Amino acid sequence: MTSITTAVARAGAAVLAGLALLVGAVGCGASNDDTSTAVVATATPSMDGDVQVFKVVGLRNLTYSASTLAARPGTIRVEFSVEEGSASHNFVIPEIADARTDILGSGESQTITFTVTQPGDYSILCTLHPNMTAVLRVS
Repeated sequence: MTSITTAVARAGAAVLAGLALLVGAVGCGASNDDTSTAVVATATPSMDGDVQVFKVVGLRNLTYSASTLAARPGTIRVEFSVEEGSASHNFVIPEIADARTDILGSGESQTITFTVTQPGDYSILCTLHPNMTAVLRVS
């Protein structure tokens, strides 16, 4: 009886290990979806006359497409969009009254323009996802 119990226990352990590997592979597998936007550490603006222009995307993985927006004092335009298939997001800089979008759904976009005169780091956040943050660095 002991050898039968040991064999059953080993078979059960092997089945559980196999299931754990399968669940891990399914839950952590890489996406083959080429439409996902890559996150960059620091984004620099394009220029439209004297206006600094940033294109920022709210992504499915609850991040912004850039963790830092590097700007200089002056007028800034943010062209904010939400990635297709993503949850709703917004773009808010609490310290700057005009620097906030509406809450936008998948595939939607909104442009905001504001002026920053003081150098410093300004926090960017999504009010729906507290861990979704970035920084506007004005220097």
